[in-house]
Amino acid sequence: MPALKDVGERAVIEQLKRIFDRGLPVGLGHDVGVIDWGEDWLVITTDAVNVKTHLPPGAAPGQVGWYLVAVNLSDVAAAGAFPLGFVAALAMPRDTDLDWVKALARGMEECARQFGIPIVGGDTKESEAMTLAGTAVGKVAKSRILLRTGARPGDVVVVTGDLGRGGWASRALTDPRDRAEALDTFLRPYPRIDEGIFFSESGAVTSCMDVSDGLGATVHQLSEASKVSFLIDSDTLPLFKRLQGADRRTVEALALYYGGDFELVATVRPERVGDLLEKYRQAKGREEQHKLTVIGKVEAKGGNRLYSKAGGTVPLENRGWEHFRSSHA
Repeated sequence: MPALKDVGERAVIEQLKRIFDRGLPVGLGHDVGVIDWGEDWLVITTDAVNVKTHLPPGAAPGQVGWYLVAVNLSDVAAAGAFPLGFVAALAMPRDTDLDWVKALARGMEECARQFGIPIVGGDTKESEAMTLAGTAVGKVAKSRILLRTGARPGDVVVVTGDLGRGGWASRALTDPRDRAEALDTFLRPYPRIDEGIFFSESGAVTSCMDVSDGLGATVHQLSEASKVSFLIDSDTLPLFKRLQGADRRTVEALALYYGGDFELVATVRPERVGDLLEKYRQAKGREEQHKLTVIGKVEAKGGNRLYSKAGGTVPLENRGWEHFRSSHA
């Protein structure tokens, strides 16, 4: 029998879905799970932060706390939901410094307050290796939930913010001159809650997902869920400021195939895209961090592809960060 390292996280998830998916109203495999809540869906998501795979050396506890809450809220954002609350399970070695734990809690509380939610409880346990698990809860009208399914040929592909910040930060951690900025960039992502709600309420968005594992992997998962193909224009990708002017290979590695950006990729009805962009501009202003960029289109078939004026059309690979593998696969 294969080990987890042989198949990777997404294959493991597919196996678990076959066991757990018992005719649920919204099936497994989206950014959130749902529970029937009258006119709304109660949405739930959970994510764990492990010292080995998530936390670079030198990470401040406040940064870790923010990260724990933010990565969970990013999934709530991808569903277009209003966040309601957060719980955490903290497994820590017995010799963990109490001041470190208090600073961790302050970072969690800072992020929760930023998005208007309370931290309502959780659990603490002793463990040889530190693992911090968070669960976020939200709600969204049943008719407005955003899922990975729903994209249709002709839809326009958009992305919030910029791409490549997580990849740049990971590489920059080794440079003492950039290390402080890199740690903050890597561990303080800003979940796009307002943008997700805007997408949901617009009625123009057909599918949505957050970019946690890289744009290549995200597009592949959206295409599989909706059974369509994506054509992405690499010349239009909004790049993190530290990647602007970088060579093509670096841009592809960090903006397409790394992850940790926690932006939202969405597909939009073609007849509504102009109106959506204008209303978004009016609502968010012109601030760089809040931009919304058209990066491609949805097609019926042909596979996921990447286009550029210089390089023509090439396959958009299904790779990025994946747990249980030793590197970005």
